[in-house]
Amino acid sequence: MRDFFRRPGVRLGILGICAYLIFLAVNLPASFAGFALERASRGALVLGDAQGSAWKGSGVLGIRSAGTYRRLADLQWSCNPLGAIAGRLNVALSGTAGDAQFRAGITLRPAGASFQNVDATAPAGVVELVFAAAAFAKPEGRVRLQADSLEIGDGRVQGAATVEWLDAGLGGFQAPRLGDYRLQISGGGDRADLRLATLRGDLRLNGQGEWRAGQPRLLQLRGTAETAAERKDLEPLMRALGVRSPGIPQSFAWSVPLS
Repeated sequence: MRDFFRRPGVRLGILGICAYLIFLAVNLPASFAGFALERASRGALVLGDAQGSAWKGSGVLGIRSAGTYRRLADLQWSCNPLGAIAGRLNVALSGTAGDAQFRAGITLRPAGASFQNVDATAPAGVVELVFAAAAFAKPEGRVRLQADSLEIGDGRVQGAATVEWLDAGLGGFQAPRLGDYRLQISGGGDRADLRLATLRGDLRLNGQGEWRAGQPRLLQLRGTAETAAERKDLEPLMRALGVRSPGIPQSFAWSVPLS
């Protein structure tokens, strides 16, 4: 058997096969990236109109939920295919969708993914894609997500991120101009600690909570809510939040299901 592999023709054939396999890998079509994304997200995310290659291309990112499809953004990506040999891919992402835009670096590993230099801004309505209950409240304003480094995978979350809700409003409660709010996320181990703060506004929310990697579809928050006494238009919202007396901080405890 050893003599067989020493033959010049056999070695040349093996070299040719290896070169052809490398050629196929380097020239994987962009549709392969769409297949991988859909499989990894269990059908929740879809990449349409894919162009280029799996390593550098563009397409239309969408979300599929309850039998419906919603377009999210025009997406561009690039990465070095040689990273797959080491078991990790560093992907640079950017995208736009109307007045929404984002950029991020993602490192993909068999055990999970990490996100670097994330900066995304979008209309607050995008929250409905994450919190199913938000569809009833109809959030207004802008949401900004920033993270220098955040790693999720294998039952662990590590790093930090900040989410800001600016010029907040809730059209479903006829409650415009609520204010500006910030949610800070700090992960370490199997859980991420959450801290909610009011930057400005007549509805003052302050609290803390947690998100556990072992329960990824549930977010828990507890704290106090208070509204300015003169904002009578906020009474329907405050009743929904369980706050009865304006001008007096009252406690809340929420368990928010994620889509």
